[in-house]
Amino acid sequence: MMISAPLRTFLLLILFLSNAKIGFADEFTLKTDETDLDREKNSPLQSYSPFLEKSTPAVVSVTTQQVVRTLYPGVGNPLEDFLRRYYGLPRLNEPRVKEEMVPSGIGSGVIVSPEGYVVTNAHVITDPRTGQPVEEVIVQLSEKKEFKAKIVGYDRSTDVAVLKIDSANSLPHVVLANSDFLKVGDIVFAAGNPLGIGKTVTMGIVSAIGRSELQVLGDQGSYENFIQTDASINRGNSGGALLDAKGRLIGINTAIISQTGGSVGIGLAIPVNIVRKVLVDFVRGGELRRGFLGVQLNPNSTSNIGVLVEGVIPNSAAEKAGFEGGDLILSVGDEKVDSMNKLRLAISQTSPGTRIPIEIMRNMKKQILYVTLELFGQSESTPIPGVKLEPLSPQIRQSLEIASQVRGVVVSESSGNAETFKKGVVIVEINGFQVDTVSEVSARLKKGINRIYVWYRGKYRFLAYRVP
Repeated sequence: MMISAPLRTFLLLILFLSNAKIGFADEFTLKTDETDLDREKNSPLQSYSPFLEKSTPAVVSVTTQQVVRTLYPGVGNPLEDFLRRYYGLPRLNEPRVKEEMVPSGIGSGVIVSPEGYVVTNAHVITDPRTGQPVEEVIVQLSEKKEFKAKIVGYDRSTDVAVLKIDSANSLPHVVLANSDFLKVGDIVFAAGNPLGIGKTVTMGIVSAIGRSELQVLGDQGSYENFIQTDASINRGNSGGALLDAKGRLIGINTAIISQTGGSVGIGLAIPVNIVRKVLVDFVRGGELRRGFLGVQLNPNSTSNIGVLVEGVIPNSAAEKAGFEGGDLILSVGDEKVDSMNKLRLAISQTSPGTRIPIEIMRNMKKQILYVTLELFGQSESTPIPGVKLEPLSPQIRQSLEIASQVRGVVVSESSGNAETFKKGVVIVEINGFQVDTVSEVSARLKKGINRIYVWYRGKYRFLAYRVP
């Protein structure tokens, strides 16, 4: 049967609209429902099982294994040693190293797309001693079916990791909500694999939102903006789902605050909006893409209405937009910022290339500056001749074996012109100031002798570097 051109166009339009409701790419389908909860209902539900039955099959167990190398020494024999030494005979019982996989940890995760993308915590799939990813990750579904997972990417600064499992069939997955709509008192459910006993769901409420500066994630430069809940969370729940009353994913459980090691009603979850940014960046681009403003902030500022700018990095987005030292940043877009953490979070969650209004106070007068954010850690001309500098990333840490607690800018290539800056050297501070980007290195170097604090192969030391 022949289909006329107008009818064919109409059918294609209908097909496009039906597929445009969800998904970012053909191989990555992400369901979202960003509508707010109906908080006006007076009659409470008798059961939440209809909602949980749809979402909990997507909650999985995540187990990790590490390679352990054991040295078995050779058995000594005086006659054999004599013959080997004087007649060159080979040793029959040489020492040998045996490698074997052993379990190293257990946690939880949640499938977020039918193609098999799984979200969990970065600390679940990394070695706590080195911060490096484990050798093997196994994901187990509700029906006990197991898959070997590939680590797509992990971000220690938000404690989010993305895994990929391959299945011939479409996998159960959750719907993502909008965590900006959360309110204290909303009912939530924590689903995961506590203590390795199997899938468990506990119920509670949102106790607080926007919890920050708790230093739960450990790494300096982390982005903390936790949902606090009294839903019972225990060891093994890490990476599991925090669901709202509709069964939608609202957060990823990551930590508890406790003096006993067990749940005392203070659980913390990463808001799903932060998780989604990391997820989409890794799946679609293979790396994180965070906005970069280019200001140096005063951590000792006593202002409770904004964040004080101490200096502006040359050639940065901030300088191009007209920022000056002494400006008080009041808001980023529609979001008020009253702390360094909130400002850093607002900028980092905005994609590079986005033009946003930032309200400031200068000389007791409010004004708005429009800024087009740059890419955090973008490559720039090197401020130190003969070396290439890069911000630390999980991939660089792994390739150069740099510990997770080390913070700074790493020398990724060296031509030998600057002998003190070998490949793998991490510049931590310059003249007493912490540096995290190449722009900050440029801003802190001055003419004459510079006092540089570096890390190299597990040791910290000071270097003197002269800028002519």
